Amino acid sequence: MMARMPHGDSRKVFLVVAGGNPSAERHFEDTIQRKRTLQEVRGFLPSQEIENLEKIYHGSNFIVWGAVPGPMNESRWEKMAPGDVVLIYNSGRIRFAGEIAAKVRNKDLARYFWKENDAGTTWEFMYFIVNEERTDVPIERLNPLFGYQSNYRPQGFSMINETAVTNFSQNYGDILGVLKTLERGEELIHLPTRKEIISAHIDERIERLPTEHDEMQWRLIRLGLLARCDVWVPRNDQAKQYEGHKFRDSVLSEFHQTLDVPRSIENIDVVWKFGPYSIKSAFEIEHSTSIYSGILRLSDLRAEAPNSNYPMFIVASEDRRRKVFEELRRPTFSGPCLRLNEVIRFLGYEKVREIDESSKNAKDFDTNTLLAAGESVPHI
Repeated sequence: MMARMPHGDSRKVFLVVAGGNPSAERHFEDTIQRKRTLQEVRGFLPSQEIENLEKIYHGSNFIVWGAVPGPMNESRWEKMAPGDVVLIYNSGRIRFAGEIAAKVRNKDLARYFWKENDAGTTWEFMYFIVNEERTDVPIERLNPLFGYQSNYRPQGFSMINETAVTNFSQNYGDILGVLKTLERGEELIHLPTRKEIISAHIDERIERLPTEHDEMQWRLIRLGLLARCDVWVPRNDQAKQYEGHKFRDSVLSEFHQTLDVPRSIENIDVVWKFGPYSIKSAFEIEHSTSIYSGILRLSDLRAEAPNSNYPMFIVASEDRRRKVFEELRRPTFSGPCLRLNEVIRFLGYEKVREIDESSKNAKDFDTNTLLAAGESVPHI
């Protein structure tokens, strides 16, 4: 039976050892490295559970893992909830990080994937992982951030102390962003220090051109869906439509706030997410007399999750390109804590139109296309 799991603001973090012996290495290769398909599970799960997985994965292949029966494993598995983080450890390094999407206890499916161990049991406490990212971080670099000795090595299936996880999130924000920062060899940004940076607040008159703004918003919604992402727009915008396309029919109606998906995301014009708990991209469509307001909204988001590594975009008419770059060079935004001049890219209206029109008959969309099309702040 697939478990229904409530989720609050607190995300738990699980450490999973995948590998260490020939059998486990083989499972790591065929279930995590190569992933599995929805077609493979259809003969083992009821139609309602298959439908749930289809909604989660939008037809994509997925990572699935499991634990053998035992009091500690069962207890930890029972505590898993959607959006919780799982770190997959192999050969001294964190090799993958992702989120729990669903879980199911199913011996037959586990045997199909992994057969049985020497004791005749199988990894029946199964969990499906979404929004996974490959990482390459030595465990000793992550250990001190969770209060472990640097030489600590995880065993089997474990859960990191929840107080340590809360402290980590309050100090550094997004766990995946931290892993990517460590992987690049960069210094972590300490979240409380960053919160003291933004004290400015502006109240400026915004002059929007509703038709063009709505057009850009709809095109980004459509591209996000084509990329198999879930899409969020502010609640006040969900009643909009463009050329007969009603926004509310295509976007998330419910906002999920967590420690690394903060409340400030609610007011960003378009947000792409894969699963309700992680941000993939954020877009501010800017028509105001000052570009400053759009950048400020993205800066608030960056301030609450400074180690996150998802791309952010200012979408505006081509004649505003120079102004966007000038604002991003302001010390408030380009200083060592925010570095918005490094993480925000400019997307012109014509470029969005071009990409959207060329993708209308496509079956999917690579999110890296927008990243490649976005223009970074040029060096002076």
